[in-house]
Amino acid sequence: MEVNGRQRQFEMYVPPTAPRPLPVVLLLHGGKGTAEQMRRYVDFDRLAAREGIIALYPQGLDGQWNDGRPELGSMNPKAAESDDTQFLLAIVDHLVEVGLADPKRVYAAGLANGGMMALRLACQDADRFAGVAVVAANQPTSLDCTPDRPVPILFFHGTDDRFVPFAGGDILKMYNIDRGKVLSATETVDMWRHIDGCDGAPRSRRLSSEHSHKPKEGRLPRSVTADIQTFEPCSGAAVEHVILEGGGHAWPGAKQGPGGDAILGPAGHNIDANEEIWTFFKAQPER
Repeated sequence: MEVNGRQRQFEMYVPPTAPRPLPVVLLLHGGKGTAEQMRRYVDFDRLAAREGIIALYPQGLDGQWNDGRPELGSMNPKAAESDDTQFLLAIVDHLVEVGLADPKRVYAAGLANGGMMALRLACQDADRFAGVAVVAANQPTSLDCTPDRPVPILFFHGTDDRFVPFAGGDILKMYNIDRGKVLSATETVDMWRHIDGCDGAPRSRRLSSEHSHKPKEGRLPRSVTADIQTFEPCSGAAVEHVILEGGGHAWPGAKQGPGGDAILGPAGHNIDANEEIWTFFKAQPER
């Protein structure tokens, strides 16, 4: 697809026999990642085939999304100059135009830099999305966020995330490069609770090793406990927060081996982010 004179790419899975138009989930890779890697890593196609969903894997320029942080200009000028919002919405518009996608059931889910891009979409294009999920990412302090409508939003935060710290502050602080700052996970969720009118105390459920999904073939169990917090009542839209105690900078339930654990921290397999995300999305009203 050509957007603003640039050739842009994406991968896509469409269930062959599901009745059209279909819900579509944008799955946004992390920084320095690719659409192909994201597709393999999260394995969302399996769920999409079962549930009748278009799984869309867009590619950021040079592996980076322009998530609104001004610091991107010095890190990756090409990505910082790209209009990724226009690119992502153009894909959706095309799928709607050809009769594949339902414009009332468009969702975005992102990991790390992709999670911050999903937050940018929620902040600036709330009218286009029926739900957003954010994994291993907090709200950037430099991103203006004044959505024109409440947005259902689901967060996954690992308490041991070394890249985007649970407690907030500098992103990737260990590399001594200014990549911007983020709110803490708690401040991020509280901000969205205010936007979505969720004033009630959280209702929690925990998933630990004795109440876990069985690890898929070839995977080892990880010592991560999930505390799933639901905030009710909400006058605007739903907010849910999954706190992964001991979790790292990863997508829960993803195809991540010991090498990935060593770099990113454990993903954990007592919770399947794909299942939680889709359960959350389909419970929300259509846009």
